[in-house]
Amino acid sequence: MRHVHPFALWGADHLTALGLVLAAIAALIIVAPSLRRQQDLPLRRACALLLLANEAGSLAWAAAHGHVRVPLQLCDLAAFLTIWSLWSVQPWACELAYFWGLAGSTQALLTPDLPWGFPDYWWIKFFATHGGVVIGVVYLAASGRVAPSGGSVWRVWLITNGYVALAGIVNWLWGTNYGYLSHKPMHPSLLDAFGPWPWYILAMDLAALGLFLLCYTPFINHKEGRWQRASARRS
Repeated sequence: MRHVHPFALWGADHLTALGLVLAAIAALIIVAPSLRRQQDLPLRRACALLLLANEAGSLAWAAAHGHVRVPLQLCDLAAFLTIWSLWSVQPWACELAYFWGLAGSTQALLTPDLPWGFPDYWWIKFFATHGGVVIGVVYLAASGRVAPSGGSVWRVWLITNGYVALAGIVNWLWGTNYGYLSHKPMHPSLLDAFGPWPWYILAMDLAALGLFLLCYTPFINHKEGRWQRASARRS
């Protein structure tokens, strides 16, 4: 069995993972505008299948070790939405995946809630999932698949609050901590700046709205996606 060490925030393995994600994002931003439809489809679907295999593998791994893993964290839902968005490019799914993925998964990458470092399986799974989600939604945005309006921010925020309400009920019934509504992560995170329970939940809700607005800023003057413009030129 390979040696694993406790996870160190901003340690070498954390910084390496962040560097790989940033490099992939930079490459996609450069490459995405020049991709043709024939190249876009297999790339999107290959990424979707890789993300799906990663999620399915984690469920099987947990079951093999005697645990039942129910993927109901917001980042889990963002991962499945990103998979569906990459596969189908449904506008509603792309929009929700973009805001949840960019706002939520980016924060998770910066302050991971992990007990062990590389090469622990859950370390690999965590960065593959969250990094894959951020890379996926950036590609969807860079290729013109995401085109949110000002109303999108409020719509996604209301849906997020609906998730918070449902997660709170699940936590109350089964003693879970979905959405970190029952207690804060064990490692330092943005929530530490928001005061004690339950006040940090209200602050987290307002911070989510601010992050969604920040994610919307690249689209303030956006009119239509690249694929729509290309279709218009061909017609």
